[in-house]
Amino acid sequence: MSLNGFIGKWQEQTKEGFDSLISAIGLPAEKKEWYRAARTEIEYKKLSDDTWEINVGIVGVPKGRTFKFKFGQTYESASIDGSPMQSIITADGDKFVEKHTGESLQGAEMHIIRRIENGNMIVKTTCNGATMNSRYTRV
Repeated sequence: MSLNGFIGKWQEQTKEGFDSLISAIGLPAEKKEWYRAARTEIEYKKLSDDTWEINVGIVGVPKGRTFKFKFGQTYESASIDGSPMQSIITADGDKFVEKHTGESLQGAEMHIIRRIENGNMIVKTTCNGATMNSRYTRV
């Protein structure tokens, strides 16, 4: 499968390890419950051979955030709570491999690997020794 399998809109269905990951990245306690119940929605668009666009939002909340990236080049992004981050995405075969850094991560790096498996997008997020596994379905 090529990376074109990511093109389209995806909605988070499950997230295992949420509490440990959120604690590891330092999200304030008052925001944990809201984000625990929230479902992320991601839309991928391929704009050209080397340029992609991602729109990331929360189901039911208008106006997500849109980011453009080229593989291997740093771009400005934002964390789950909107804090600014520096991000870089590379392709590893048919996977997106992401590295995110920012003040909200308190000097840590967040690593995300995304792959398509049996029509689902499977996402593994790690930061400060904590891991969250998520499954998204196409919408």
